[in-house]
Amino acid sequence: MIGLVVTGHSLFAEGMHSSAKMIAGENEHIKYVCFKEDMGTTELAADLNAAYDSLSDCDGIIVLSDLPGGSPFRTAVETAMTHADKQIVVLSGSNLPMIITAAAMLDFECDADAMANELLMEGKDSVVRFEMAEREEAEEEEDGI
Repeated sequence: MIGLVVTGHSLFAEGMHSSAKMIAGENEHIKYVCFKEDMGTTELAADLNAAYDSLSDCDGIIVLSDLPGGSPFRTAVETAMTHADKQIVVLSGSNLPMIITAAAMLDFECDADAMANELLMEGKDSVVRFEMAEREEAEEEEDGI
């Protein structure tokens, strides 16, 4: 089993938690860690470490953060490096489809690297642009009267 930690600026993780719970239900192997405006990275590191510790029964942990290079991402990388006994993979640029997919995979996946690769593909595939299809012109225009 793989554990999941979602983190990001302000209430990103809390918002993702609310949405994921509505769609996929609550999951005790997903932890949400907010980096609030009044926090420093030392406090964030403590919260991330507590999340990792609460997932000690998992074979590995995937951390989904909001922005590449941001404080939550950097702190997740730094704290992951201090847990050499646990396979922790840190990803950034997270979106809700990645979390929903992870929730569905947690119970049967035991390889954090393989799951991380699946989540990366899901995240990329879920970013789409809507394009209005052109309406077909009437084959013949009718004369008015």
